[in-house]
Amino acid sequence: MTGLRERQKVSTRRSLEDAALRLFAERGYDATTIDAIAEQAQVSPRTFFRYFGAKDEVLDMGWDQRQAELVSRLAALPTDYDDTAAAAWVLRTMAAEFVPERERLLLRAAATTSSPLLRGRVADSLLAWHATLAALLARRHGLEAPAFTHHLTASTALSAWVTALAMWLRDPATDLLALLDEGYAHLHGAPLVPPSPEVQS
Repeated sequence: MTGLRERQKVSTRRSLEDAALRLFAERGYDATTIDAIAEQAQVSPRTFFRYFGAKDEVLDMGWDQRQAELVSRLAALPTDYDDTAAAAWVLRTMAAEFVPERERLLLRAAATTSSPLLRGRVADSLLAWHATLAALLARRHGLEAPAFTHHLTASTALSAWVTALAMWLRDPATDLLALLDEGYAHLHGAPLVPPSPEVQS
């Protein structure tokens, strides 16, 4: 029963996200009401507020879960695996999960262009990704706070990631993972060497 209830919650949240993203892209963020989102998702406005505190939160698209995955995946890598490669590899594995989500990401991008508030939220999300990644890299070395090099590594890895995602969304003929591999090789002068097989997933 618990499993069924959880699946229903995930399904409802997904329906609300999809409805909101479609409406934001079609009408613009400011012109889209919560009542319209709820109607599109075939739920009540009250149900919307069980999942989101405000309509801009739908752009997070599971940020809390992805952040937890970022933490666990980086922690699983051996400490002798280079920091730059570790950051690149973890972001690469997470990018692989975006591939089947391309249409939703396109809607998210279209929605973002409709509102300065949403653009600011996306920028804040990227800053949060940076802070989390830099802190995790420092923790690999037993440090409580990231040093300059950890921030630089996180910034470089995320810049390549964001650039690859943007190019992939503009051109469906591109291969997202190939772009990330190309970016890493260009920045570091050598191909990305995967970690040992047991921690590659």
